[in-house]
Amino acid sequence: MKSLIFVIVTLNLLTQAKKTDKSLVESVKDHKDLKKVLRTKNNVLSIFYNNLKKSGDTLKLLDEVSFDVKGLATVLSVDCSDKDGKKLCKKLKIPSDKNYVLKHYKDGDFHKDYDRALKAKSMVTFLKDPSGDLPWDEDPASEAVTHLHSPKQLSSLLKTESGPVLAMFYAPWCGHCKRMKPDFQSAASELRGKAVLAAMDVNKPENSPVSRKYNISGFPTLLFFDGGELQYPYPGGNNKEVL
Repeated sequence: MKSLIFVIVTLNLLTQAKKTDKSLVESVKDHKDLKKVLRTKNNVLSIFYNNLKKSGDTLKLLDEVSFDVKGLATVLSVDCSDKDGKKLCKKLKIPSDKNYVLKHYKDGDFHKDYDRALKAKSMVTFLKDPSGDLPWDEDPASEAVTHLHSPKQLSSLLKTESGPVLAMFYAPWCGHCKRMKPDFQSAASELRGKAVLAAMDVNKPENSPVSRKYNISGFPTLLFFDGGELQYPYPGGNNKEVL
């Protein structure tokens, strides 16, 4: 009998552990639950969903995100089709004609609707700095710019691109870089098919080998390549007319 009880207890513990491993997303049932979380957590991303089936992919994505931001942010889910959840969603004016909405709360108050890409990396980046600027590679206006995320990608581009490449090496906090981005984007659109305008955030530790290789010490640094080889630092101005 004792052995049977031991087996049952063990199985229950294993099942609970499995559930914990599966998701760190907290389910909120009503307004009281939500207020309790917001009193104790200062960085919260919550999904309010009306249709479980059509929200399934996003809920799975949030499962992944919840592990990546453990200790940094809290991820919640609210079922607006549930009796108590419906009251909460009505109180918060969650649109009933949408499958789901994502809202962010900061320091106990509503901050903003989540408006970035529905990708784990984008969500994690947002939750690490909810008040920060939109990453340049996520800005739809920069679609014509070739965004490079690693030294390997830069090497690959220079090996495969035989024509001219103008690469901008920047840091997200750099004011000069921010002012230059609109013209760089416009030039990339106008020169599409004639030249490649690329960009890399060399403020990231993983991209430091590029900084060392090309002696990048200030931002932005623009380097002109042709035939896969560095020709010279770009000497022109910082508007699209001279890019």
